[in-house]
Amino acid sequence: MRVGAGRWRPRRLPLQRLAPPLLRQWLDEPGSLTRRMRRGCPGCFHVEVLSQQWGPPFLDEARRLGLRHGRWVWLREVFLCCGEGAWIYARSAIPRQALQGRLRALRQLGRQPLGRVLFGRYPVRRTKIEIARLGASDDLYCHLTRRTAAAPGCWARRSVFHIAGHSLLVTEVFLPELVAWAGGECRGNH
Repeated sequence: MRVGAGRWRPRRLPLQRLAPPLLRQWLDEPGSLTRRMRRGCPGCFHVEVLSQQWGPPFLDEARRLGLRHGRWVWLREVFLCCGEGAWIYARSAIPRQALQGRLRALRQLGRQPLGRVLFGRYPVRRTKIEIARLGASDDLYCHLTRRTAAAPGCWARRSVFHIAGHSLLVTEVFLPELVAWAGGECRGNH
């Protein structure tokens, strides 16, 4: 593990002021990014599933969830897309005990957005959003570059959701296509 949990900061700290102004609205979104994307690209939104499997979380993810090192979680990785472009990479880390009872359906989401479940079906409590600017030495960034061409310095946010007495961690990385669209460069294409 090259990067500790110290990289993630509460979203209201000065770090956020370094983000492009229009991206700050996405970093601050208190609700569902899925819902926000649907408004931004009506009729073009879809989820591209990259993987859904058991695996080891990054060390900072395990710490954030209060898990012992070596515990595996259900890892779900998707792109939230507008048309052909991936705007957001989302990674969910769900401990085994959270996948019992009515939440076991989280393993069979397929192309359904997790946000639809988190912000619709169950009473949910969300912890404060943390943000980070990812660099080449971050495990998450290195992992992401195997999936897509993300530039160093891309912005990410994460928070823990508490549902039915269980916790899961959702991390969202804002990809260059979204940053360009938010900056108005590609607004005419969507």
